[in-house]
Amino acid sequence: MKLIFASLVIFSLVILFLFALFPSDISVTRVVQINRPKAAVRKKIADLREWKSWNRFLYDAFAQNRPDNATGMDDSGHITRPSVSVELLKAGPDTVITRWQHEKRSFDGDFILTDMNGQIVLEWTLHFHLKWYPWDKLAGMFYDKQLGPGMEQSLLNLRQELESSSD
Repeated sequence: MKLIFASLVIFSLVILFLFALFPSDISVTRVVQINRPKAAVRKKIADLREWKSWNRFLYDAFAQNRPDNATGMDDSGHITRPSVSVELLKAGPDTVITRWQHEKRSFDGDFILTDMNGQIVLEWTLHFHLKWYPWDKLAGMFYDKQLGPGMEQSLLNLRQELESSSD
C-alpha cells in the first residue's frame, strides 16, 4: 500500500514538473491583408458595434434575437452577451486593444494595423495567461486550433466587407 501511495505521489510530482515547463503565456495570432485605407479598417475594428457583421465569436450571439442577448450594454466600447463580453481598452491610430471575458477566463486582444505599400496588414492577437494547473496548461496547448479558425474567418469576413463596400 505504501508503494502505491509513494508511486502516486512521485508520478503526480513528475506530471506537475513537466507541465511547469510549459509556458504560462500563450498568444494566438492571425493576419490578413486588406486593400482599404487605414482609417476605414480602424473604424470597423475600433467601434465594437460594428463587430456584429464580421466577428465570428460574437456573430452567433448577435444573430440570435433572444431577449437574454439584449442586455442594453452595447455601445462603441462594450459588448455584453450571456457567454462573452468585450471591452475596448484603447483605440490608437495603429492599435486597438480589447479585454475579453468568457465564462471565468479573462484575456486581452489587440489589433495592429500596418500600412504596407497602400495595403493594410491587420494582425489580431489574443493573449492568455495560464494558471499553473496541469489541466489549464494542457488546455492552452489547443487554443490555437480552437480559436485560430474563428479568428481567421472573422478577418476574412472583415476584409470582404471592407473591400466590397465603397466610401
